[in-house]
Amino acid sequence: MKRLSLLFTFLILLLLALQGTAQDLGEIAKQKPVVLNGSLGLGFGTYNVKGIPARQRAYSYVFNGAPTLSIYGVSFPFSVVVSDQQRSYTQPFNQYGISPTYKWLTVHAGWRSLEFSPFTLAGHNFLGGGVELNPGKLRFGFIYGRFNKAIEEDINQPLALAQQPAYKRTAYSARLGVGTERNHFDVIFLKGKDDVSSLAVKPTSLLITPAENMVLGISSKFSFLKHFVFDLDVSGSIYTRNVLSDTIHNSTLDKVDFLRKIVPLNSSTQLLTAGQTSLGYYANLYSIKLKYRRVDPDYKSMGAYYFETDVQNYTLETALRLFKSQLQISGSFGLQNDNLLGDKAVRSNRKIGSANVSFNKPEYGIDLRYTNFGITQDRGLNPVLDVLRISRTNHNLSSVFRYNMNGETVSHGFVLVANIQSLVDLNEFTAPNSKSNSKTGNFSYQFSLPKKAFGANFNINYTLADVAFGRTIFYGPTLGISQAVDKGKLGLNLSASYQLQRNNDIDAGTIFSSNLNGSYRIGKRDAANISLNYLKSNSKDTTLPSFNELRTNVGLVHTF
Repeated sequence: MKRLSLLFTFLILLLLALQGTAQDLGEIAKQKPVVLNGSLGLGFGTYNVKGIPARQRAYSYVFNGAPTLSIYGVSFPFSVVVSDQQRSYTQPFNQYGISPTYKWLTVHAGWRSLEFSPFTLAGHNFLGGGVELNPGKLRFGFIYGRFNKAIEEDINQPLALAQQPAYKRTAYSARLGVGTERNHFDVIFLKGKDDVSSLAVKPTSLLITPAENMVLGISSKFSFLKHFVFDLDVSGSIYTRNVLSDTIHNSTLDKVDFLRKIVPLNSSTQLLTAGQTSLGYYANLYSIKLKYRRVDPDYKSMGAYYFETDVQNYTLETALRLFKSQLQISGSFGLQNDNLLGDKAVRSNRKIGSANVSFNKPEYGIDLRYTNFGITQDRGLNPVLDVLRISRTNHNLSSVFRYNMNGETVSHGFVLVANIQSLVDLNEFTAPNSKSNSKTGNFSYQFSLPKKAFGANFNINYTLADVAFGRTIFYGPTLGISQAVDKGKLGLNLSASYQLQRNNDIDAGTIFSSNLNGSYRIGKRDAANISLNYLKSNSKDTTLPSFNELRTNVGLVHTF
C-alpha cells in the first residue's frame, strides 16, 4: 500500500496543472498552449444616511480583477480585490484534479469526488488517484487517497474561531461489476482508517477519536419486459468510532470470527445497514414507481458526508402525460417513520403527499401544486402524554398562471402567482400556540417594444402572515422601465416600489425605494456603469426609527 501511495502522489504532482471532470486526451493537442483572459474593474461609491447610524462608510473604492490562466484548455481562475476595507489575492479553486478518458479507460488524479453507490463511496472529496475500466460489460473501479487531512487543535484560539481538530484519514474503495448503465450488478468495497499518529497532541474533546470503517455494498439496476426498471442498493457498514477504545469484546460481532481478521472490533464498533430499492413501470404516456428506503440509526460510511438515519420510507410515485406532453399530471404519497430499533421514547410517523398539474402552451400556461405533510407520534419505550403529543398537518397550495402575447412590434406578458400555506395542529393542548397560516399573491405585467429596445413592467404583491402572536400584512406596487439607445451601447433601467405594512390591523408604516442603473459600452473591451439607490422608511412603530439612505456607485470595467 505504501508503494501504491507513492505512485498516486507522483501522478498528482505530474497532473496538478490539469483540471476537469473528464477530459478526452485526443482533444488536448487542439488547445492553445497558454491563454490569459479575464477582467479588471475600478469602482467608487458614496453613502449618506439620516435617522439611523451609518451602515457603511461615506466614501468607498474598490479595484478588482478576475484573470484566468488557461494551459492547454485547462483553466486556473484567480481573483484580486483591493478596497478601503480589504486587500486580498485568492485562487478560488485551489483543489485541482483530472480524469482523462481514452476509449474505455479513465484515470483519476488529484482532488476527485466519485460515487460508486449511494451508501458506500458517495461523493466524498479526496486527494489521491484511481482508475476505471469499462471494456465491454466489465465495470471495474478503484480509488485510493486522503479523505481528511490532519488538523491540530489550537487551544489559544477562541472556541468560535478555532478549527475543529481531525485525524488524517485515508481510504480506498473498489468496485467490480458486470453490465451497462441500464443493466448492471456491482459489488463495492470501501476501507478507511484514521492515522492515530497524525496528531502530536490528543484532542481535548471526547468526540474527536480515531475511527476505522469497512463497508460492503451491492448496487444493481435491471430493465426487463421493455417497460419495467428495478433498482437495488444495499450496504453494511462496520464502523469503529474509537480504535483506542477498551478491549471489551463486542458480544454481537465476536460471533463472526473472520471479521476480527480484517477490522478491529471493540466496544465502540457498530454493524449497521442501509438500503433502498424501487420498481418502476415506464410507458409513453404514464409511469408508476414504488420505492422503499431504510437506513439504520447512526449509519455511517467514510466515503460519504451525511445520511438521514433512523428512517424508513415507503413511497408511491405516478405521472401521466397527455396532449403531446402539454398536460402533465403527477403525484406521490409516502409513509415515513423512525425508531427502527425500538429504543426511542416515542416513534414519529409522517405522511407526505403531493399532486402536480400543469398545462403549458407557448402562449399560456397553468401550474398547480399541492403538498401535504403530516406528523404524529406513537408510543416507543414510554407512553406519549396527550399534552406533549405532536400531531400536525401542513397544507400548501401554490399556483402559477401566465399569458403571453408576442408580436414583432409589441409584446405583452401577464403572470399571476399565488400561494396558501396552513398548519393544522390536531392537539388541542398545543394548537393555540402553533397557529401558522400565510397567503401570498403577486401579479405582474410586462410590456415591450422589441424594435425600439424599450420595456416596462408593473408588479403588485400581497403577503399575509397569521401566527399565534399576531397578523402582519405587506402589500404594494413596483414599477420599472428600461431603454437601450445608440445600438445598445447605452442602457438605462429605472425602478421604484412602495410597500405598506400593517401589524394586527394597525398601520405600521411604509417603505419607498428607487433604483437607477445605467451602463455605457465605450469600446469592445471597456464599459462604464453608474447606479443610484434611494431608500426611505417611514415607520409608525415606536420601536423602529424612520430613516432614509442614498447610495451611489460609479465603475469602469475592462475585459481582456
